[in-house]
Amino acid sequence: MAKASRDLDLRKLEIFYWVAELHSFSLAAEHFSLRQPTVTAHVRTLEQQLGFKLFARFGGKFDLTPSGWILYEQAGAVLKLKNQTLAALERIQGKVEGELRVGGSNVPGEYILPGMLGGFVARFPDVRPALRIGDSAAIVAAILEGALELGFTGFRTHDARLSYRKTWQDEMVVAVPANHPWAALKHVPLQDLGKYPFISREAGSGTLRSFQQFVVKRGHDPQRLLKVGMELGSTAAVKEALMEGLGFSILSRAAIRREVQHGLIEELRIEGLDLIRPFYRVTHRDRPLAPVPRAFVQFLSRAPQSHLWQGARYS
Repeated sequence: MAKASRDLDLRKLEIFYWVAELHSFSLAAEHFSLRQPTVTAHVRTLEQQLGFKLFARFGGKFDLTPSGWILYEQAGAVLKLKNQTLAALERIQGKVEGELRVGGSNVPGEYILPGMLGGFVARFPDVRPALRIGDSAAIVAAILEGALELGFTGFRTHDARLSYRKTWQDEMVVAVPANHPWAALKHVPLQDLGKYPFISREAGSGTLRSFQQFVVKRGHDPQRLLKVGMELGSTAAVKEALMEGLGFSILSRAAIRREVQHGLIEELRIEGLDLIRPFYRVTHRDRPLAPVPRAFVQFLSRAPQSHLWQGARYS
């Protein structure tokens, strides 16, 4: 075996670490915004510099070699120290720059985070935000996979690998088209929800899951209570279906604010049911935040309420 080089390229070490962490060259390439052949070349060069193989390949699959496992464990400690060092230096210099990869489920992703990111970039113009929007389940999965460091969702799981912190509060309301029989009402009885077709979000939606939890706590079965007419993959699609008069839905007040202002959609509440739910900041417990997402979290904690979208209540 050739003697390992004393020089260890930190960039190549970081790329190797994320290939091992994500069990995928393609996901690591996405994480670094690189092409997959570039990631493969970095790993091969690192193997040549060290003088031993890091991955053992079996057909179309691969796993770490014994030497690779040792390097992976040590690389995690090195990269943690790197992030801590950069954060300490930036606190002294007051400089924040680089890419910010953040994810948001439908409501925070479309109605809260764009404005927050705009304010953050105005404060730190050398930051390049990349916002990924998906349902809550998809954002949680991306955090676990390492594709995102920071996410905001409408529900929390019981996965011990994840850390959740309440960040905002949201109010869900019954949304109906302007010509709906309920449009002139302020409240609708819970037992009346089955009278008209319900336009549902997909199963991974935080809004849908939160509403189901509220209903179950009241002793009702959501599947019997609602007459689902269609299931759609985004809030925008649900709003279009509402305006076509295809039924009613349960949506965030923030999501329909403009449509309500223009008289296209009306909002009302369920009698005796206060549909207030939190939004959570989600991170991986074992992966400390890099300096830029850490600075964004600090920025959010200091953001004045006047900068937040109207129609919601905040903690």
